[in-house]
Amino acid sequence: MTPCFFGTSERQLFGIHHPAQGAERSTGVVLCYPAAQEYMLTHWAFRKLAGMLAREGFHVFRFDYYGTGDSAGEVHEGRVATWVQDIRNAVNELQDVTGVQRVALVGLRLGAALAVRAAMEGLSTAALVLWEPLVEGEAWLQELELLQARRDTRTLFPRPESPLEVREELLGFQFPRALRDDIVALDLAALPAWPSTRTHLVVSARKPEYQRLQERLETTGLPFQHHLVPEEGAGGQESALLSNRILQTITTLLKEAA
Repeated sequence: MTPCFFGTSERQLFGIHHPAQGAERSTGVVLCYPAAQEYMLTHWAFRKLAGMLAREGFHVFRFDYYGTGDSAGEVHEGRVATWVQDIRNAVNELQDVTGVQRVALVGLRLGAALAVRAAMEGLSTAALVLWEPLVEGEAWLQELELLQARRDTRTLFPRPESPLEVREELLGFQFPRALRDDIVALDLAALPAWPSTRTHLVVSARKPEYQRLQERLETTGLPFQHHLVPEEGAGGQESALLSNRILQTITTLLKEAA
């Protein structure tokens, strides 16, 4: 692994390059993290996936969005548009460092929505891998609000009631109004167009929002595959995000596409 800072002097981003091992492939992979508690929960899974892909000959790059992780900036400066630009910068960095001709994007949860947005805005991609994607931004925020409410009931000093639209912190992570508005506007299944690339939808369970997205993708006429990978054991959302079977599925489908 080779850690680095990239981007402009005003917007320094932290990234890690996992060099290809053995015969190098001409396609590289950029991993797009989720946000908030899902970032913390899945950090090791991204590191493991990067290692698995590198052993198959892929140059892999993972990075922190501006205002998150080890990148510069404050949390309140995070916006969907700037994080999409960060993906573009990460792709450029990987190509500059390694010379790979094409880059596939693997995005988890919010990272999947950001990857689609980057491709929609003209970023050329070899493939899009949408891993348990955040389909509807508003539904995701409501999910976080529910988790916050459950946490509040287990504390000695419950937080005062406040509606979602004025709450700027959920589960210990800041969600400024501008960022919340950006996320609420996200709805992958309602996009009027879709990036002209192969899309893989990788999920561990059937959900209505995934069904909506699948139906939307099937109408595009573009290459699309749906991968249902049931999680090991009883699990739940957390084990789904950490599933070894899903990591292996993503590695295999990228090998077949490269």
